[in-house]
Amino acid sequence: MLKKILLGAGLLFVVVSLGLFLWVRSVFAGDGVRVALAGQLSKALGQPVNVGSIAATIYPRVTVNLSQVTIGEPARIQIQTLHVGTDFGALLSRRIEHARLELSGARLDLPLPAFSTGSGSTSGASGKPPVEIVSIDAIVLGDVEIVSGGRTLKGDVEVVPRGNGLALQKATLVADKTAIDVTGNITDLAGPVGDIAIKAGALNFDQLLAFANDFAKGSGMAAGGGTGGARPASAAARPAGSPAMNIGVALDAARATFGTLTIDKLAGKARITSETMTLEPVSFGVFGGRYDGSLVFTLGAVPGVKLDAALSGVDIAAATAFAGSPGTITGRISGKLDVTSRGLDSASVMKAARGTARVDIVNGIIKNLGLVRSVVVATSGRSDTAGGGSSSSRDEPFTKLGGTFTIANGSASTQDLRMESKDLLLAAAGAMRLDGSALDFRGDVQLSDDLSKQAGRDLVRYTQQEGRVTLPATIAGSADAPQVRIDVANMAKRALTNRANEEAQKLLKNGLGGLFKKK
Repeated sequence: MLKKILLGAGLLFVVVSLGLFLWVRSVFAGDGVRVALAGQLSKALGQPVNVGSIAATIYPRVTVNLSQVTIGEPARIQIQTLHVGTDFGALLSRRIEHARLELSGARLDLPLPAFSTGSGSTSGASGKPPVEIVSIDAIVLGDVEIVSGGRTLKGDVEVVPRGNGLALQKATLVADKTAIDVTGNITDLAGPVGDIAIKAGALNFDQLLAFANDFAKGSGMAAGGGTGGARPASAAARPAGSPAMNIGVALDAARATFGTLTIDKLAGKARITSETMTLEPVSFGVFGGRYDGSLVFTLGAVPGVKLDAALSGVDIAAATAFAGSPGTITGRISGKLDVTSRGLDSASVMKAARGTARVDIVNGIIKNLGLVRSVVVATSGRSDTAGGGSSSSRDEPFTKLGGTFTIANGSASTQDLRMESKDLLLAAAGAMRLDGSALDFRGDVQLSDDLSKQAGRDLVRYTQQEGRVTLPATIAGSADAPQVRIDVANMAKRALTNRANEEAQKLLKNGLGGLFKKK
């Protein structure tokens, strides 16, 4: 008996399920429903929506399956299958409420078309539609691709609509085998406007800037009942009442890249608008040191950058090697930067750089400079030094090297370059090309007390300043092949001046003595 009851219940369940399935198909899977839903979505988004086919299921909940969905003209969004899940009450009311949209195999090509929000009811203007979308509780994008200029992000996204915006519950995107987790809230899709947090093991700023730039050109939403077309590239060209793009981003990345430059332990806050991406404050490790301050990127065909920050403990050898001048200098650099530039490559960025920089390098070596050696050659004709400065190497060690620089036209100029070492002190003014291809500094080289004592009494007498041998020098050539010249003519002039001063002192002394001599 029990077996017959169970068999009967099973048959009843199959019949009821089959009946429900056929009913769901009759309600939701007709061609009229497909056209109606496409029309409602088009009206809601302000962009053409095409639906290739429609089907329906009842398990695990009533679900309408839209296949081969495209949005925009030309299509910038393509969806293999759009699942619209609703509750059982939709069968009776033909109203899809509290729906859950699941997009499988979606592809988004940036820039996106200009969507519209706030366009009112999704129902048609004439007559009641066969099925009406009333509310959506969640949107899930599985295996989505976001494509921009040959760059592709892949991953899964889950959002919850909230008024004119949405809550980004979870977004895990992968680019170049690196995962990026994004959460946050978009308060107004029309900008878009909102705040998000990005956490990543590695972050590629080239891609982030490119995606931001594409959004500035045409992605996001446009307020009001837009009819499609490209979105304005500037705020001045926006439709009336359309909010400006304004996205706050909290950044946390173990590693990040700017072109070929790799930084680590990135932390900061960014603000992305249609014109700029501002990171302030921002801190990260670079070349073994730290950068603390701000970065501002200007979006556009030729991006710009503004740096305003403090550097500390940066390995200058690694930095100059990255800039294209390896093996020229060692040490640790600290200082302040206030520089703006723009360009697509390092050469154009250096040429366009403008601003000021205070730099101080400690405990390093300038390769092939040979200041001490040049002094010895100019004053004694010997090719090596004696005592504390004895060495056949042209490398010049120093304890401190620094100056305040004005940067413009691909060069950095200074009036207070100063280098200190155990053998000498250099004070100079001049300029150098930022790529190290040319040097032009003029100043004085002052030998240490020890080397001045070894130089000979006459040389000290006739070239001294503050009791030390002090010689005029020029530094020319390039960073990898500097050329030091001791200005012999100027040295002779100083020697004559010192000799004249010495003789004048003697005459003055002898003359005064004669005035008081007893007769």
